[in-house]
Amino acid sequence: MKGQMSWRKKEDQPENSVSFSEQKTIIKALMRLRTNRDDYHTMSREQQVNLIRLRTGHNRLNAHMNRKFKLAPSPTCACRQEDQTAEHILQRCPILDEERKEVWPSPTPLQTKLYGSRQELEKTTTFITSAGLIV
Repeated sequence: MKGQMSWRKKEDQPENSVSFSEQKTIIKALMRLRTNRDDYHTMSREQQVNLIRLRTGHNRLNAHMNRKFKLAPSPTCACRQEDQTAEHILQRCPILDEERKEVWPSPTPLQTKLYGSRQELEKTTTFITSAGLIV
């Protein structure tokens, strides 16, 4: 072995029956970040958009469109009782009482409607759709 550098002797190297390609695949799989998807992230893109708009208040409801962009003539809801906010339409708007009772037969807190389980989040997006609202 004159002129060659040998770091290990052949006898010291273990026999490996896994090919180089398989080793690469195994290493990549081990290095890949494991993301546990919460209920929100398992929903459709459209459902996620509706929920995030309701959660943040950056939506197409009168209160935001009037105060932020002056695109709505008034922040007031069509029921003329309060400003049209996510909380108002999800909890108290008398115009949407029938749809609300179909989706939530018993009183449900706003926190549950916006941050609850997948089943609760789907009820919220169903309510928005059945009410004909564009958020």
